[in-house]
Amino acid sequence: MDLKQIKVIIENIIKDQDLSLYSLKTKKEFGESILEVILDGKDLSSDHLGIVNGLISDALTDDVFDPNYFLEVSSPGAERPLRDENEVTNAIGKYVHIETAELDSDGYLLDFKAGTITFQINLKGRLKKLEIPYTTVKSIRLAIKF
Repeated sequence: MDLKQIKVIIENIIKDQDLSLYSLKTKKEFGESILEVILDGKDLSSDHLGIVNGLISDALTDDVFDPNYFLEVSSPGAERPLRDENEVTNAIGKYVHIETAELDSDGYLLDFKAGTITFQINLKGRLKKLEIPYTTVKSIRLAIKF
């Protein structure tokens, strides 16, 4: 099974669905072989992903896709990691969780320029802006505000 060939097929399908490919990999769970397709975009409802799953399944013929694998199509999740600077830039204005050596907090990602994150936290009822060098960030992910 050639993942590069499968990736091209999937990308051709999802471009018409206003989606992008977040991740494509094979994995084993409970003894089953799975092709995991994680998609990102505006409409990640289960109905839409179900339709896209059908389109991908129809396009992956036995000469391209090993029939012993299950196809799993899903979203990256509400608290997905921001994997690179481009994803951080796209998350400006969103509520995120940032972890550095000195900080482990939720707040708003206000800006990202010249390798510096502008982050706003609520500290005992007061809003405080922090400037954080991107190189010091251990992890950053989207967060859910309660």
